[in-house]
Amino acid sequence: MPWKTATKIELSEKEKDILTKMSTGTHAPMHFKMRAKIVLYASRGYNNNEIEETMGISSKTVNRWRDRYSAMNEEIRRAEAETPHKMRGAIEKILSDEQRPGGPPTFTDEQVAAIIALSCEDPSKFDLPFSHWTPQLLQIEAIKLGIVGGISVRQIERFLKR
Repeated sequence: MPWKTATKIELSEKEKDILTKMSTGTHAPMHFKMRAKIVLYASRGYNNNEIEETMGISSKTVNRWRDRYSAMNEEIRRAEAETPHKMRGAIEKILSDEQRPGGPPTFTDEQVAAIIALSCEDPSKFDLPFSHWTPQLLQIEAIKLGIVGGISVRQIERFLKR
């Protein structure tokens, strides 16, 4: 079975500069640093095994980011030619994680709105002997009123924080 040849990556001087700053910057997130280093090593002619060994990461990770960067080469070239000031943003977009599907929301927008509206009401309106709501009291009352079948105190806190 023939081996797949690693995707070749050629970088412009501006790309090298952006990726180098991204890979060594103190304010760049770690995932950007790692992915920028993969692309830089690949552009220097390192094969995937050498990158894996040098960086201590899996071959799957090296392949993913080498291939993704290479596939978006046209977009980077266009950004460099048309809007060079947006080039860093284009590179960050390529090196960012893709949206993951996740699970469906547990609570509807109407339920969230009803809990927030409840928190704006005066507890005495519900014949309750306290002057203000706490997340625990909101939880009990939201279940009692049938807004939700069940909800954690922490989830109530998240709704109120938003």
